[in-house]
Amino acid sequence: MSFTENIAKQFALIGNTNVAELRKNAFTAFEKLGIPSSRHEEWKYTNIKTKLNEQLSLTPVDSQVNTAVKNYISSLPPYSFRIIFLNGVFHSELSIVPQMKGLTVCSLKEAFTSNSSLVEKYFGKLVNYSEEHFAALNTAFVNDGAFVHIQKNVLIDEPIYIQYFFTASDVNAFAQTRSLVILEDGASIQLAEDFRNASNISVQYNHVSEVYVGKNASIDIVKLQLEVSNAIGVDTLEAQVERDGKFSAATITFSSPNTGTGKALIRNNVTARLIGENSHADLNGLYFGKETAHIDNHILVDHISPNCTSNQLYKGVLDDESTGVFNGKIFVKPDAQKTNAFQSSKALLLSNEASINSKPQLEIFADDVKCSHGAAVGQLDENALFYLRARGITKQEATQILTYAFAHEVIEHVHSKPIRQFLCDRLKDELKVNF
Repeated sequence: MSFTENIAKQFALIGNTNVAELRKNAFTAFEKLGIPSSRHEEWKYTNIKTKLNEQLSLTPVDSQVNTAVKNYISSLPPYSFRIIFLNGVFHSELSIVPQMKGLTVCSLKEAFTSNSSLVEKYFGKLVNYSEEHFAALNTAFVNDGAFVHIQKNVLIDEPIYIQYFFTASDVNAFAQTRSLVILEDGASIQLAEDFRNASNISVQYNHVSEVYVGKNASIDIVKLQLEVSNAIGVDTLEAQVERDGKFSAATITFSSPNTGTGKALIRNNVTARLIGENSHADLNGLYFGKETAHIDNHILVDHISPNCTSNQLYKGVLDDESTGVFNGKIFVKPDAQKTNAFQSSKALLLSNEASINSKPQLEIFADDVKCSHGAAVGQLDENALFYLRARGITKQEATQILTYAFAHEVIEHVHSKPIRQFLCDRLKDELKVNF
């Protein structure tokens, strides 16, 4: 059975579900798009087609909470609020769901019943599944996910963790997960989406997040990909920001081989569309590659309205034979006068075998703007290493200290204090520094 036939057979078994017409349209789009290869310009440096098995299973796999899973979850830091999905299936018994006035947090499957009109209004409307291969696949097959709705002028101070754990026993399983976040005017929230391989086998997942930011609303969202050394993951984040709204997103990827083979392939697609005047987007990323890991970040900020601002700061640390990709785009539409947009990509290569393909892009169709971009790739400064070693610090320790200083700048842009502190500690563990 061919790849296309396999996918079509599974889609036929879905039956009559929520947003059935949308799913059908998305699947039709996927049939035309297929799985991208390196011949597709947007996937030129990431040949994911050769990594995925033709007999992928897109239906939810066994999500039984066994002792190993419970022990793994209990070993993680305690959070005030957490929403836990295991292989794409929501588990209320493991979750701590916030109960606050003006805030609704539940599974997407539950929201289709309890908030059907709201979900149907927003679900699938922002993501461009007609052109994005894996967004189309996800929209057609998604079974469950997180639903977050914040009512007008409601401020949520405590961060909420949405955790996606994968323990699939089926090596062909390709989990399809989803997040739908809706902020009404004046609302504010802090979110963390945490993706982890909770087993010793290879896992595969395809996640889509749709984030709607109302007028004068604000959201800080952090993508945590901290234990994905043995994973193939595609993550798509699409945000729409209205007048005076603020959207901040940080993507943190560690492909540490401590819990796997170090053969990760991670693709992150982040898009922010500034549709309202005076809106702002702050997009940051930090990624560590080890062994043969491959980490690809594709970023797009679409300036549609005037007087909007955006910042992009991405930093990578690549060791061994790992590879990285950075493709950062800034579009400035004709009506987006007085735009101020900044983009920076920096990569640190710790070995002669590590490499990165960097492609910063600007497309400007307005004449009264301030836009800049830059990309730099290099190794640690020999003078800085010499300075530290001349003061009795070993070469290994000096390398760790300078790498920490290089990477920490991105973490400083995370607004949530608890998440920022967690990332600082995790970075120290990654680099084995003690200070």
